[in-house]
Amino acid sequence: MDLIKVYLVEDEFVIREGIRKNIDWNANGLELCGDASDGELAWGEIREKKPDIVITDIRMPFMDGLELSKHIRDEFPKTEIIVISGHEEFEYAKECIRIGVSEYLLKPISREDLLAKVMVIADKIREDREKSEIGEVDPGSINREKLDEFLHFGSSEDVDSFIDGLLAGSKDGMQSQMFRQYVTMDIYFATIRYLDEIGVEKERQDELKVDMSVLDNFDDTVVCIKSLLDAACNLRNEVRNSRHSEVVDKVIRYVEEHFRDEELSLNQVADHVSFSANHLSTVFHQEYGQSFVKYLTDFRMNKAKKLLRETDMRSADVCYEVGYKDPHYFSSIFKKTQGMTPTQYRNGMARKGDE
Repeated sequence: MDLIKVYLVEDEFVIREGIRKNIDWNANGLELCGDASDGELAWGEIREKKPDIVITDIRMPFMDGLELSKHIRDEFPKTEIIVISGHEEFEYAKECIRIGVSEYLLKPISREDLLAKVMVIADKIREDREKSEIGEVDPGSINREKLDEFLHFGSSEDVDSFIDGLLAGSKDGMQSQMFRQYVTMDIYFATIRYLDEIGVEKERQDELKVDMSVLDNFDDTVVCIKSLLDAACNLRNEVRNSRHSEVVDKVIRYVEEHFRDEELSLNQVADHVSFSANHLSTVFHQEYGQSFVKYLTDFRMNKAKKLLRETDMRSADVCYEVGYKDPHYFSSIFKKTQGMTPTQYRNGMARKGDE
């Protein structure tokens, strides 16, 4: 956590030393970056060190707290100012309000009370920094097009390299916890939308919920995002495998019903199941272990062998019955796949029956 820089201006030595030494600045996420006994001495150092908070007394020699506050407000409008005054005059308070100081405190004030006021302002500064870091780092640097492409086609093995590349342009922004949360949730919602589109059940989507408590630093956030995408890839593959099995079942049923159609082809079947021919060819081979053309040929040959064994149909008629229009081509395919002609197959079966 970056320390909030504090500068102290107080002309009374005892008070200044008491504040300087009796507050554990670092333990509270603060850094006392300097102190001075009057506004004139302080101003030069303030311009050099650019503190986040200036604590200043009102009445000091050479340059008082009001004049110093005006200089600070003009040149460093984001610097927060705490004025400590030993006077209750309304005019002082009114002028401080006009200048835009953050707090107007009356002496005597305990170090506990002063620290409490400083911490409230420090928390506000940190919150403003988080917000500005998100504005300065373009969320568009997370390439959603690449993310969508990975969700569609990426593999679990590639998750690490993909996320490292995706976040490469956002490392500065990822030092901000708020930005880390923004990016993580952006990726999460994009992932959930995709899983919803492909039909992953809500109960399975809920397995991907992000624990925001693990986003305390950059490395843990990267691990969280990688785990998210790895789980998404596994869910996507489950759905695809299930869906592909259904598609292959449809293909097989369609072949059983239309194998007699001599025009039956991969393109025709692909139209029936709403796949491209290339995609169906790939899916069928993955699921069934052989090409569609070989499956169709084997199916027809098995039907032909059954007819040759169990009927007296002529070979030419068997040819037409199983989806071929050219008996010579049918005979050639039969011999190539079975090692014999249809007639030889029938005669062989007949001899086996006589034995």
